[in-house]
Amino acid sequence: MPLILHWGGPRHREVDDVPAAQVTTSVLVYDGPRWFGVYVPTEPRQSRVTPQGEAEIWLSLD
Repeated sequence: MPLILHWGGPRHREVDDVPAAQVTTSVLVYDGPRWFGVYVPTEPRQSRVTPQGEAEIWLSLD
């Protein structure tokens, strides 16, 4: 599972293991009781080391 570091929006600085099947497009959409958010990968792709491991940065469109 890829690690995603969310930048901006309702999940700012949260790191998640995202199932590879959900990262088949360039957009992640979250819809849940706590938050709603749309995220896209940085261009060019960037990553940061987090306590959970190296994570790819995805930016909020909100």
